[in-house]
Amino acid sequence: MNSTRNEKILKKFGKHLEKIRNEKNLSLRKLADIADVDFSQIHRIEKGESNPTLTMILALAEALKLPPAVLLDF
Repeated sequence: MNSTRNEKILKKFGKHLEKIRNEKNLSLRKLADIADVDFSQIHRIEKGESNPTLTMILALAEALKLPPAVLLDF
């Protein structure tokens, strides 16, 4: 994939994650605590600045009490 396409996908995923987090009334720090990840990593993912690993997506889905597919359905 080209870098422009990658950037668009990462930004779209990040906005989707942020929307879900806000719908669940979770702050970045609270989600980070529940998922046991650094809050700055979640912040970078939401801004489209970081490409989350599969294990990160699974940790976030578990913390949000959602199937991983919901995070990837953006």
